[in-house]
Amino acid sequence: MGDNIRYKFDYLIDKGFYWSIGLRSSFSHFNKNITASLLLNDTEIDAMGLNKIGVELQDQTNQFYLQTLFRKDFALSIGAEHKRLEITSETLATNNVDEEFVFENTDYFSFYSNLKLDTYDDKYFPKNGVYFNGDLHWYLYASHFNKTFDAFSIAKADIGYAFSITDKLAVNLKSGGGFKLGDKTTQTLDFALGGYGNNLINNFVPFLGYDFISLTGNSYVKAYAGLDYNWLKKHHITLEANWANIDDDIFDTGEWFTLPDYRGYALGYAVDTFVGPIQVKYSYSPEQTKGFWYFTLGFWF
Repeated sequence: MGDNIRYKFDYLIDKGFYWSIGLRSSFSHFNKNITASLLLNDTEIDAMGLNKIGVELQDQTNQFYLQTLFRKDFALSIGAEHKRLEITSETLATNNVDEEFVFENTDYFSFYSNLKLDTYDDKYFPKNGVYFNGDLHWYLYASHFNKTFDAFSIAKADIGYAFSITDKLAVNLKSGGGFKLGDKTTQTLDFALGGYGNNLINNFVPFLGYDFISLTGNSYVKAYAGLDYNWLKKHHITLEANWANIDDDIFDTGEWFTLPDYRGYALGYAVDTFVGPIQVKYSYSPEQTKGFWYFTLGFWF
């Protein structure tokens, strides 16, 4: 509850190795200055002279899915999804000065599949384990507001490995990436890097050293390395770094295999409490003229 209200509902009839039946619904809302390239093409950005746009974003996602265990450790899900996406702005003018400019007011319908493995011993400060999460969405239909819609798919995957050097020192290595297949005109569901978080909507990806939704494109690759020093019980000092390439069609141009265009580093302190971790991080990127502070309070949901 608060200025940016949200909810998440998940109900699963768990049948173990048989097909389980699940129903999931979530709603997120926020106001934020975001990079204009998530909403406009290069020609429109140049003509308007925009860098960032202040928007209000509302996302409601409803899913019906079937889930089973695959090779004992992997959770395999297949399902259908309805997504209601609304994006408005007071930055751009309309014919009626009292009206907001509407970028999105669309219902999207898709089928999806997901394969997940998670053996981390801790969600927030893992010392051992592996992680894999692969997702494929087929967007087949959009309501009339998106008049240029044509079917497309978005594939993405993340993989991680955590191990301990000593009883107090652990390393977490991760990599991830994603790309779009088919129609490229629907930009609002493209990938957007920036900020810090564990549960971001759509294809928003955390990236230390940058503000939330700062880097956009229809494909990306990212690498991450984190060092966690648990110097006192429930007290952690963290040192983190991430690198990425993101743009349109980087897997076609070969850009994904070049040196990273974007880098970010962060030093943090965390206390693991009964309401979840309390964390503060200071991040810096060589490409940026300023650093960013990230604060988190309690469990992510």
